[in-house]
Amino acid sequence: MPPKEYSFKVKGVLIKEKDKSEDDFSIFISAMDDNHAVMLVREHLRKHAPKGDSIIKGIEKKSD
Repeated sequence: MPPKEYSFKVKGVLIKEKDKSEDDFSIFISAMDDNHAVMLVREHLRKHAPKGDSIIKGIEKKSD
C-alpha cells in the first residue's frame, strides 16, 4: 500500500545568483510530510527556477 500523501503550501523567497534580486514564491505540492514537501520544492526550484538560493519562510498543511 503506498504511503499517504498530504497537500502542502510552501512559501519562500528565491534570491537570483545573477543580480541578487529577490522574488517571493508560493507553491502547492503533495508529499508525505513537511520535510518531504520542502525537499520536493527545492528540487523543483533547482530544475525550473533561475540559478540562486531559496529560503523557505513557511509551510502549511492543507486539509484534504
